[in-house]
Amino acid sequence: MDTVEALARKLRPEHTILLLGAGATVPSGAPTGAELAKFLAGKLYPRPEVDSLSEVATIFEHRASRRELVEALRERLSSLRPTGGLLLLPEYDWVSIYSTNFDQLIERAYREATRQLKVIRSNYDWTKEQTTATPLYKIHGCITQDVGVGNKHRMVITERDYDQVEEYHQTVFTSLEHQMYICDTLIIGQSLADRHLKELAKKACKLNDKAGTPGRVYLLAYNATKDSALIYEQWGIDITVGSLDSLLHAFAAVRPPATDRASGSDGESGVPLLPVPIRAATIDCAHATGLRADARRLYNGGAAQYPDIAAGYTIERAVEQRLLDSQVDARMLCTVIVGAAGVGKTSTARRLLAARMKQDFACWEHRNAFPLDIAAWLEVEHSLRTQNRQGFLFVDDCTDILIDVNRLIDGLAVLDRSHLRLVLTGNAGQWQSRRKSPALFKRGHTEKMSRLTTIDIERLVNLVEQQPDIHDLVDETFLTLNHTNRIRHLRDRCSADMYVCLKNIFGAEELDDILLGEFKDLDDAPQDVYRHVCAIQAMGGKVHRQLIVRLLGIDGGLIKSMLGQLDGIVFEEDIDARRGTFGWSARHDVIADVIATYKFGDPEEQKALLRNLIDGLNPSVSLELATANAMAASEMGIGRLPSRDDQIDLLTRLIAVVPAARTPQRRLVRKYLDAEDASGAKLAIDAATRNLGQDDIIDRYKVRVIVLRSGNTENLMLEDRVSLLHEARSQAAKLLLRRPDDRHNYRLLCDVGVELMRINGDSAVLEDGIDKFRAVEDDIPDPDFIEDRKRYEQMLRVARQRP
Repeated sequence: MDTVEALARKLRPEHTILLLGAGATVPSGAPTGAELAKFLAGKLYPRPEVDSLSEVATIFEHRASRRELVEALRERLSSLRPTGGLLLLPEYDWVSIYSTNFDQLIERAYREATRQLKVIRSNYDWTKEQTTATPLYKIHGCITQDVGVGNKHRMVITERDYDQVEEYHQTVFTSLEHQMYICDTLIIGQSLADRHLKELAKKACKLNDKAGTPGRVYLLAYNATKDSALIYEQWGIDITVGSLDSLLHAFAAVRPPATDRASGSDGESGVPLLPVPIRAATIDCAHATGLRADARRLYNGGAAQYPDIAAGYTIERAVEQRLLDSQVDARMLCTVIVGAAGVGKTSTARRLLAARMKQDFACWEHRNAFPLDIAAWLEVEHSLRTQNRQGFLFVDDCTDILIDVNRLIDGLAVLDRSHLRLVLTGNAGQWQSRRKSPALFKRGHTEKMSRLTTIDIERLVNLVEQQPDIHDLVDETFLTLNHTNRIRHLRDRCSADMYVCLKNIFGAEELDDILLGEFKDLDDAPQDVYRHVCAIQAMGGKVHRQLIVRLLGIDGGLIKSMLGQLDGIVFEEDIDARRGTFGWSARHDVIADVIATYKFGDPEEQKALLRNLIDGLNPSVSLELATANAMAASEMGIGRLPSRDDQIDLLTRLIAVVPAARTPQRRLVRKYLDAEDASGAKLAIDAATRNLGQDDIIDRYKVRVIVLRSGNTENLMLEDRVSLLHEARSQAAKLLLRRPDDRHNYRLLCDVGVELMRINGDSAVLEDGIDKFRAVEDDIPDPDFIEDRKRYEQMLRVARQRP
């Protein structure tokens, strides 16, 4: 598959036919076929149980009328305005353009460029008039004409429409066939999985085969794998992965238009048109604001887009007014927002631009998929200055292209008052470790975002409660809380961390992508530190600097630099500075769990981590002793391994390192009991007794080993099993006398009784255990005591009902 740049070098516009599918206009806000079908279906009740556009449209026309169908299409498509790559189409002299889209985006792009375009929507548009205008063949018609609103022609949208316009289609494809004799054909769509795009490609290929000429067929697809590309390549079609925007951007670099219009003239949005080299690489914020909002995008962890802000799907952060105030100074050149992933940097930056657009500022956002063209943006500043306009350029995640950002800032800083100013966001660690232009410090304002303030939390809860589109996506658990408890939950349980708050509100796994994207952007060494800190924290361990240094073999001299790269991600706190003990942690346990789950998903890698951690433990440090206990007890520790044998092996290793720690020895006995390995449990109990002395939990396990022997040992007579169980009863009764406040001792006695009742029908011990439960309920009003007692009473009733 070719690159977009290679395709741009191959094609000559004056020798190329364009075939545009729905994907070519999606960046300008046009819907895909599936989205248009969903829009139409949403207007019908009951909602049709089909998702094909032609089927939904057919049902719509049958239930309502042709006129209402056309009006619905116009409602969705009439207000669209071209942006990005579409605005560059008129800059080149294409042989002709064929489109399956109903909208008027191409017509508006040509009108905005003051270039002639001859639009052919039906047989009634054929004329003998000679013209040099580029012809646009609208294969499926146009929203401006349809029989439903009094025209002779119809759009091709229902199943029946395809038959009605067969003659027009034949004429269009005959025209295409003649042009393919001498021209290349470029099909631009969105996905190779798109059924209509596939049909269009096959049609073009058949025409090309029939013509038998050297003209080639190219397909520009938004996403393509080698396997999916094979389907098209077997038809002789060359596949390139990219979009209309990326192709036109590449064209501007290798085939600049002969005459570039000045960037000073205004487009339909009133925003100055940009120079050709950056039109496809730039989002016009005013245009983007008019696109459709999508609450689900926020639910899935995406940053707020401009239409989401306009729709009221975001909150005003407490920091915003301070940022806006910092821009009042006319010499202020740059606003910088840094912080960890998920704190709301991008959404806040876009809210700043939304506020500025209301004050008639021209606002743009750079698309990070393209390089930052310094010369073009300096030209934009000159154009703004000429018109006495003010503008802002937003560069998200600017640390990836900070060298170019520095050069642009230096170019603007020579002006006493630049008419173009910048808003930048970046990861705090990467921002700290990168070189910045001195002008950023002299004429910039940097704000570090971290946790939500109290007013932020109140606004977030109000948004969830008052915005229906957001409320519909909220997790049921969060909805059960009242207003006050929702605020308290986000403030205290979530530590006012934006990501953790969103996770608690929505519960969507897609939110994890925020953290995983942040992790991907780190260098290898900080990644390793981050995932190990999270893994130990997730299992409840106490992470400190020296533990990580030993575990990963980090050079002590690199610690400061490493923490700088992890700024806002891994935090260090003084525990005992005199002894050089500094605690490390991710900013929230929920975040630690997510990173540990994804980054230690391989059981073998988990096992290696735990083994290395055990081998490197220093029991003389209390923090590491706590980590040993956590490793044994937590389901994110040794218990996460799928193999019980591996769990037993690691617990045995851990006990050898910290023989005085109670939790690992208790867990080891429990593992043997769960495996019904009485001999293994007995050996582990003996070792625990030697290491720990008397231990209530180990003593309970001794009783359970006796019960296990009575049921699993072969060649025992019934009276021998009963004798063992009475011994277990005697030991359980002693434990109960020693600790009458421990409900587990009551359960132990009842469990012995259940086993006796099972093998010989004697319920006396179980009844005695239930009576003892009942006797303490007044003195120990623990609801768990009552629930346990009821459960054993139910067992007794069931046993008595059996014949």
